[in-house]
Order: sequence, then structure tokens, then C-alpha cells
Amino acid sequence: MVQLVVSQGCKLLEKLNMIMIRNYSTVIDRSAQMAASWRGGRIVVAVLALLPGLLGQALPSGAEKDDPGSQTKHERLLDIYTHEMEGYTIYRDASRAEKAVLRPKPVYLWSNPLRAGGQDGAVFVWTCRGRAEVVGTAFSFPSKGPRGLVHELHSLATTVLDVTRKGAAESGAQTWAPRAPGISLAAIPRAPAPAQSPAQRLVQMRALTREFSGTTQDQEKRTWDLRLLPQPLYRYESSDPDVLDGGVFAFVSSAGTDPEAILIVEARKAPGTAAPAWQYGLARYTDMKLRMRHQNEEVFSAPLLLGSPDFRESYRIFHDREIPAVENEKTPPGC
Repeated sequence: MVQLVVSQGCKLLEKLNMIMIRNYSTVIDRSAQMAASWRGGRIVVAVLALLPGLLGQALPSGAEKDDPGSQTKHERLLDIYTHEMEGYTIYRDASRAEKAVLRPKPVYLWSNPLRAGGQDGAVFVWTCRGRAEVVGTAFSFPSKGPRGLVHELHSLATTVLDVTRKGAAESGAQTWAPRAPGISLAAIPRAPAPAQSPAQRLVQMRALTREFSGTTQDQEKRTWDLRLLPQPLYRYESSDPDVLDGGVFAFVSSAGTDPEAILIVEARKAPGTAAPAWQYGLARYTDMKLRMRHQNEEVFSAPLLLGSPDFRESYRIFHDREIPAVENEKTPPGC
């Protein structure tokens, strides 16, 4: 009987994974955590109860038929998160000649059951000529009752963005106006020349990202090793003649599946060169102390933030407002 239950449980996980692969660009591999729930040849029943939390928000709505209340909750939250990100108008620079366009759907959904009574959020990107110029997240907490709504944004641009938030000037709401480029690009040491085909370049990108590692540390000096998500949050082939290919990758911690660091890998021409070469850029996506390494050599660090960053910084995170509970009744997106 145990073997039969195990077989059925594995088949269920395989089906859920296939559903996520068909419906989302990013799939979180939780197999290691599932395996850790086996003890002495017996099934730990808690695994089944914790399955939705382990998978976070990555399940498509059609896979939640047994819990319509949860399905409705996730849909309502996603409406709110999307509405929040739609409030930003972003241009590549002050000339406003090129607009960065918000992708209509989030590139990644995440959950963090260990912080603030349970957090969940959605990650979005704004692009210009195909390249990702901004990454932004809306998330909320706790998991039940009235929720705090938070905005988190980081410029990935090599230019100084021009950003406005709808209604902020009139209402006095918090906003974001970075005063410097968001990311610095550098050559990846000993990287091969970019391959000819997009499929081969993706293989190269994934191999190059595995050369990076990192840690975060909170105010109590607790340290977490970061884990690279195997698939890019966003993959792009830019129409910019200097950018051949690229991807936005993310690192998460064991505390949850929310991104803590962003890694850009691009095949692009360096100034004064004719052929593209692999370059990288790193960005914090956490208020904790962050250290990133390439092949065991530290290449990026960011200090612990004890308050909300200045609205003129390239990284911005702030508590926007409280929103009503979403469990039982309709919460309008602009609440």
C-alpha cells in the first residue's frame, strides 16, 4: 500500500510540474524539498498539506479545482499586483524618445511562508527593444486578513530612467525616480564566444550563471546561501544592434522563493568592438546584506538596509498602503 501511495504521489507531482511548464515561463524545482520529507520509508503526510505552499503561486488557476477559495484569492491578488505595476510609466531616459513597456503578465510568481505571517508576490519586467530595462515586484502580507502592499523595483538599464507613477503628484503617494543607471556590465572572465543559435546561447547562459553564487545576511546576523533558479525570469533577443541575446536570472534563499538577487547575462558588443561577448550585471533585490561571487571571487556587495531606500536610488522598496482582506469578498484592484 505504501508503494502504491508513493507511486500515485509521484505521478501527481509529475502532472503538476507539467501543468506549470505549459503555463509559466519559470518553474521552481522543489524535488529536493519533497525528498527531504521522507523518513524511514514512510510518507510524511505533512508534505501533501504543504504542497501548495511549496509550489507557491506557480500553480495555474485550473490546477486548484479542489480549493476554489484559494484560487479566487490568488486571482484577486494578481489583479491587484498587475494594477499596481501598470501605474508606472517608464522611459529609457529624460528625452522620452524610447518607452519601456510593461509585459502584460508577470514573469514569476513567488511565496515566502516564513516572513511577516506569509508573503506572496508577482515579478514583472518592462522592456525596450526587447531588452529588460526594469524589474518590479508587488507583494503583500500576511497571508490572511488585511494586508500590507509593498512595491519593489530595480533599474536594469544602462541609462538613467525617466519614471512617473500615475496619481502620485496629486495624492502624495510614494514613487520612484532613479538618478543613475541601474546596472554596470562587465565581461565574464574566460567565457566562450556566443554561439550561433539561440538554443545554444541559452545553454551557454545557463552554464555561465552557475559560476555565480551568493549569500544574504539579516539584521540578526543570520546568513542564507542563495540558490540560482534554473530558468531565466525573462529571456530576450534585442533589436538593439549592440545586444544579441540576454536573460534575467534570479537567486532565491531557503526562506522562500522570492528573488534576493538579479543576474543579467548578455551577449553584447563592448564599446569599440565588433563582435559580441558575454557580459554580466548584478543587482540587489533585497534589503538584507548581499554578497555575490563569481567562481569564489567576490564581485558585488550591498549593505543591509534599515529603512526604505531613497526614491532616487536604482533600487527602491517601500510599503505603499494597507489593502482589505482578499479571502472572502471582491477586492477592487485600485483599493
